[in-house]
Amino acid sequence: MNGLLGGVRVIDLSRVLAGPFAAQALAEMGADVIKVEPPGGESARGVGPFIDGRSLYYSSLNTNKRGVVLDLKTDSGRRGLDALLATADIVIENYRPEAAARLDLTPAALAVRHPHLVVVTISSYARGSDREGAASYDLIAQAESGIMSVTGEEGGAPLRAGVAISDLAAGLWAALGAVAAYAKRVRDGVGAHVEVPLLDAALSLLSYSATAALATGDDPGPVGSGHHSVVPYRAFATADGWVAVAVLDDKFWPRLCAVLDRGDLAARPDLLTNAGRAAARSEVDRAIEEAIGRLTTSAALQSLAAGGIPHAPINTVLQALGTSYVTDRGLVRAVGEGELGYNVVQGPLGDGRQPRPAPTPGEHTEEVMSEVLAADSPDLAAILGHHRSQG
Repeated sequence: MNGLLGGVRVIDLSRVLAGPFAAQALAEMGADVIKVEPPGGESARGVGPFIDGRSLYYSSLNTNKRGVVLDLKTDSGRRGLDALLATADIVIENYRPEAAARLDLTPAALAVRHPHLVVVTISSYARGSDREGAASYDLIAQAESGIMSVTGEEGGAPLRAGVAISDLAAGLWAALGAVAAYAKRVRDGVGAHVEVPLLDAALSLLSYSATAALATGDDPGPVGSGHHSVVPYRAFATADGWVAVAVLDDKFWPRLCAVLDRGDLAARPDLLTNAGRAAARSEVDRAIEEAIGRLTTSAALQSLAAGGIPHAPINTVLQALGTSYVTDRGLVRAVGEGELGYNVVQGPLGDGRQPRPAPTPGEHTEEVMSEVLAADSPDLAAILGHHRSQG
């Protein structure tokens, strides 16, 4: 019963990234998350890299879950799933509409059989839209949403963000929707259906860029590491590396000029506001490039820190995960040991429990199904017999 969601049961019927990421966020907050996979496991188990034959991709998205294998092509498997859903609060699924209908797992069908249940659907495009059922992936959503058009260097090719931000955003929206719908159920006693289309989640990330484009009629283009409206706000090369500098508040401008020994810039009235600096973007960026370019990364970071200016080194992933902040916060957690061992990044709302390794295929089938089916149930015997024969 630990954590913000202690006592809440979640059934994870989803595959690959967005849905499992949402379910794992709920697991980190204390929910009892049961991952249901078909015989042989879900497709993400085949995505590398691998250690001792186990997918690190799959493991990173399914930590803290219990694993059950159910063959939903069989009557016993479907009845077993219904028995699980009868004990659950939330179910997360990303079936294609035709697959959901074939398995009798549409939101409408689930609402009839389990009116208490919060059903969270992650789709490529909204059900009932003219794109319903069309396939999509993170790359497609980033392209179609306009995100790729503003990513990269000015004049360069459109780029995909380095992490799967569309999938991850959909997962976060799904987790938020699950918790909000659960709160509503606690209030009025009735379940609900929440849908998060991948494209919708990607479009939501446009935020202020969308508002500005719609108001002005101007399409923003890529500005590299910079910002369309804030100057200086980008990465600058040092003598031996890179640092990021963010002067979002005007009070930081004279401080930056002081630490870079550019009092002449601080004295100019036209550069005291962000609007003025944005109008002189090329001049301002060039002056800072020249000043920071004469410093080593270490010297630049020390000077920026002394001036109280928002800044950071441009870390690699391993450098980022090895900082004292990450270590002190316990954000990287060791999971399991030996051939089952790996590391994960703990989310900001984790309940502090020692993470449990992602399940092997069907690892908890007997444990979980024995919780929801009678010991002498023919369905339990069929499910366990089928699982053991596959193992």
